[in-house]
Amino acid sequence: MTLKKDLVDSINDVIHDVFDSKEDTYPLEAVPKGTYVRSSKWNLLGVVTDGFYSEVDGQRIIIYTVLYIPNTSMGSYYKNLLTGDHHMKSNLFVDNELEFDLVYYLMIPPVNMDEIEIFSSSGDYKL
Repeated sequence: MTLKKDLVDSINDVIHDVFDSKEDTYPLEAVPKGTYVRSSKWNLLGVVTDGFYSEVDGQRIIIYTVLYIPNTSMGSYYKNLLTGDHHMKSNLFVDNELEFDLVYYLMIPPVNMDEIEIFSSSGDYKL
């Protein structure tokens, strides 16, 4: 195997580990996995991949793990370069967010996380 393929395979494993958490540890009050959200911190659209309890100032809260989707609208590549936001809008990234810092799109059905394939092509990967 090549070094590039090993690297891509290990990245794929990490992403699937983020998606596959034990259901019994997922908070009962949490929105379903796959729910579309918008972050007030990053102003980006994302998908909830996991959630867990935490405590802030003595109050129990839910922290969501969110996979953010890059802005791929027409012309966004150049717009992102000019505004300096290209590091946040040109790649997928995962972040943990407090439940209060997200806007939830509950009228849109959640994404089926089992159908997500990050690297669907076979053969050599070009990095």
